[in-house]
Amino acid sequence: MIKFSIIIPVRAINDYVKESLENIKKLDYKNFEVFIITDGRDSYDPGWDKVKVLVSGNVGPGLKRNLGAKKATGDVLAFLDDDSYPRADWLTNAAKIFEDSKIYALGGPAVTPDNAGYLERMSGWLYSSVVMSSRINYRYIPSEKMLVDDYPSVNLFVRKKAFEEVSGFVTEFWPGEDTKLCLDLVKKYGRKFPYDPEVLVYHHRREIFKPHLKQISRYGQYRGQFARVFPQTSRIPIYFLPSLFFLGLTLGFFLIFLFPILTPIYILSLIIYAVGVSSAASRVAKIEKDHPEAFFDFFKGAFLTHIFYGANFLIGIMKKPRLELKKFDNKTGNYVEG
Repeated sequence: MIKFSIIIPVRAINDYVKESLENIKKLDYKNFEVFIITDGRDSYDPGWDKVKVLVSGNVGPGLKRNLGAKKATGDVLAFLDDDSYPRADWLTNAAKIFEDSKIYALGGPAVTPDNAGYLERMSGWLYSSVVMSSRINYRYIPSEKMLVDDYPSVNLFVRKKAFEEVSGFVTEFWPGEDTKLCLDLVKKYGRKFPYDPEVLVYHHRREIFKPHLKQISRYGQYRGQFARVFPQTSRIPIYFLPSLFFLGLTLGFFLIFLFPILTPIYILSLIIYAVGVSSAASRVAKIEKDHPEAFFDFFKGAFLTHIFYGANFLIGIMKKPRLELKKFDNKTGNYVEG
């Protein structure tokens, strides 16, 4: 019977982590252990022998996950974010997939919780919408089974042996350490790994607008830098589209004064964009019928998301790449050059 080691990095114990533990207790698969890795700014006794609390000091999530993996005794590492929690059949469904010894990793959707507040739900609608996430919106809503080569650590399984073979997470990147891990795994095994909609967790979102846009800005910068140094996973057209929109919107505004012949093209492009976003906003507004502001909030959120992500992607792609990456060797507990 496969044993799972659930690893949750967190700065300090918070209500989200406690919520996650309460739901982990409800899992219908019982062969697992849990590691919570904190900065150590507070003491916490979960009162459950399956849970071990490790103190890492003030370090990043990648290093916290590496430390948890080093202590893990399970066959498969199951990574969660501190603000996510699993559905009851999460490990049961994952165990069925890992019965195939060729499976080295697995990803599943991270869905906005049903009990989320309005501002959090709006952020969730943005992430799950095609107008924002395009074809990778399967990360935020259940979709069909597929093979993937890049997946976020909010709901990511890695066989421990495979994790050790690639020396775990690099620690220089955050966010983005999960993208690098997936790249290393795919290169090691020469094939992609499965995504399954039934391996589901719930993930709290950052509320719109300021917290959401702050998170999106970080994502944009790391993806831009990765597009420069790791083209295998990040030099993909969909990641460039928000930047093209940002450049077209800003530069186009000035170009139409220099070249008036371009004005109809500029206006038509804006109309097409507005129609596309309005269509998505209308669908959300029908669901959020108790909030008449939902249409405007979604439209504004989509527009600002594209602008903030697009601008920060360009900042990231212009940053000097990190050439010396260090990895954590889970066997020795030391860092090695990546």
